[in-house]
Amino acid sequence: MAFTPFHVNWLVHRIHARQVTAAIEAHAGGRLLDVGCGARPFADLLDRHSDRSVGVDPDRGRYGPAAGRGPRRPPEAWASGLDLPFRDACFDTVLCLQVLEHVPRPWRMLDEIARVLRPGGALVLTAPHIWGLHEEPRDYYRFTPFGLRHLGEAAGLRVVAVNALAGYWVTAGARFVHYLRRLERVRLYPLTRPLMALVQLACLVLDGIHRVESDAWNHLLVARKPAPCGGA
Repeated sequence: MAFTPFHVNWLVHRIHARQVTAAIEAHAGGRLLDVGCGARPFADLLDRHSDRSVGVDPDRGRYGPAAGRGPRRPPEAWASGLDLPFRDACFDTVLCLQVLEHVPRPWRMLDEIARVLRPGGALVLTAPHIWGLHEEPRDYYRFTPFGLRHLGEAAGLRVVAVNALAGYWVTAGARFVHYLRRLERVRLYPLTRPLMALVQLACLVLDGIHRVESDAWNHLLVARKPAPCGGA
């Protein structure tokens, strides 16, 4: 993860981490499943806000022991979110961050998440709205807030909120920084890195002044599985 404004994606990582942290602190608990956990950047936070955190990811080549620089704690299961290897209603919380766009049938994954959630359990999910191609060729979709709400409700979940992670200025700044990185192929680091920092800091301020959420780069969905009538 990038830690300073001189790094590509510093701005979006900063916003994403803060929003996800707040959602986990507000909604997570009990037995937690991290779908598409990857390098598990939130592992410590999840451990603090759950009885047990379980990670699942399909990419053994990227995150397994042979990868060399994989996560310090590998996933507990190597599997796709389209076919979760868990029984029905066995998790109190499901986390799914920046995964949905890489799934060829996202509606199927929401159905699987709803299946493994206990009644009353919470889903915290993020997915991009405006972003460039990445992790090709497994980059299939982008999601509006209405699309995320539809997918959640179609899976039988009650949508609590769908929030934009910043607006136009952050989106524009993040995309421009990615363009600047292309110039580094000709060794223009002394020019590009200070400019990256200036652009990202300026866009963070401008987004606070004039936030246009219709051009958000990303959204965060919080949803719950309804409890049976008369249940807790």
